[in-house]
Order: sequence, then structure tokens, then C-alpha cells
Amino acid sequence: MIFGKGYQLPGNRAGYPVKFLILIALIIFLVLSSGCGPVNDVKNEAGPQSEQKLTHTTGKLIVGSDTTYPPFEYIKDNEIVGFDIDIAGEIAERLDLEVEFKSIEWDSTFKIPEEIRLDMVVSAIPVMEEKKEFVDFSDPYFVMEYMLVTLKEAEVKIKEDLEGSKIGMLKDAAGSLPGEYLSSYQVESYNDVLLMFDDLKNKKIEGLLISVPIGSSIIGENNGSYSILEIVRSNTEFGIVFAKGGILKDKVNRVLSEIKEDGTYEEIYNRWFEY
Repeated sequence: MIFGKGYQLPGNRAGYPVKFLILIALIIFLVLSSGCGPVNDVKNEAGPQSEQKLTHTTGKLIVGSDTTYPPFEYIKDNEIVGFDIDIAGEIAERLDLEVEFKSIEWDSTFKIPEEIRLDMVVSAIPVMEEKKEFVDFSDPYFVMEYMLVTLKEAEVKIKEDLEGSKIGMLKDAAGSLPGEYLSSYQVESYNDVLLMFDDLKNKKIEGLLISVPIGSSIIGENNGSYSILEIVRSNTEFGIVFAKGGILKDKVNRVLSEIKEDGTYEEIYNRWFEY
């Protein structure tokens, strides 16, 4: 209904102009509408946040890590420590964020734990093309390297001296090095790293290939017993895992580039993999 100029509503005993009453009604409507708005906004924001398990938290970086893999991540004196932990800590510091680490279980299914919310997962996780459909990876922050090791007392002095000889290698690591490289040796597969080192001591094999993280620990504990002939770069690269399509990945990649350029990465690496 359209009201004409000076029209009086029925029952308007005071004779207030219709325009005045419409203005009052409009003000009441706006007040009520503005009062309800924030409640609806809160509900809309809370829903997606509660469902998203990997999402950047303002002021804090929440990092998940499977703390069973020294020296990358493990628990020492009730504290989570390791190479990955130091890398994540440096990232948080350069992003001006507080960091909180949460111990999680991680496996090859790439299933993100649902009971806790995380911003990223750093846990010596190989970058896998087939998993990029479900998650995002940072630029590789670690490339697995292998040591070619022989006995200190052996006549072998350079890697060429081992060509055609028997060398040991853990079975699950065989796919990490190029077949062309391995074809220079007679590779003996092992399931037990200590047995492999025992066979080297007993001269059942003349050398072995072992990952730097494991090899540096064993060689460090047996100072003077072994010689490292070569460090071999593998095709296994580790990356930090993020939710698909998140914005944190680009920030982390920028920091990873910075710490590699300014020498901080090398300092952290040498802290954990010195041999």
C-alpha cells in the first residue's frame, strides 16, 4: 500500500504524520538487523574452521611431527627435538609466530590426524607426486644422502677401488639410488643395519651404503673404525605438508630459501648430521 502525503493511519490518535512513523519503524528494523548480524557471522566462521585440520592460526604455528625418527624428530627429556624441529622453529621465528609442536602418528597413507588441528606437518616426509592431489608440499628442505663406507684398515682408499665388490645396503633403501650407480657393485640386501655393519667388520662385504642420518650416528659411536669414501645424493626429497590450497606454503618456501642462502640451514644440518 502506498501512503499519500498527510495520510493518517487508523487509530493514530496523536495524529503523527505517516512519514514519521515509517522512519521509526525503519530505525527499529535496522537496529534489530544489526544486532543479529554478528551472531550469524560467528556461526558461519566457526563451521569451516572446526572442519579444517590444517589451517594457519593467527599468532601461532601449530606443527605436527611423528616423534619416533631420530635425528629428524624424537623426544628427549620430555621435549620434542631434532633436525626437523629446528627447521620448523626457524620458520616460525622468521614468520614472527609462536610455535607449538604436537606429537602425531604419520604413515604412508598421508591421513592427517582428525583429533587435532595443525598448520603443517614436518616429519621426514618424502615428496610424492601421487600425493599432491590431496596435500601440498613445500619446496624440498632435505635431500637424503648416502655414505659409501669401508673399514679404516682396508686397502680401499677411493670409491673406484670397490667397483665390482660386494657392498651392503638396507633392502628398503634400494630404490633411493640410481640403478646406474648401483650397477658398479654387487649389492647385498639387509634388513638389519647392525648385522650389515657386523658383516663389514667380519669382511663378508667390502663396503656398504648407508643413509647419512643413520651412518653418522654409528660412525660417530665407533670413531676411527670406518672410512667414508663418498657421499651420494639420492632421489628421495623431504617436504613439509600443508592442506591443499593453503596460503602458508608460499610463506614457508620463502623462509626455506632465505635460510639456505644465509647459511642458517647449513648450521642446523651440521648440528644433527656431523660425521
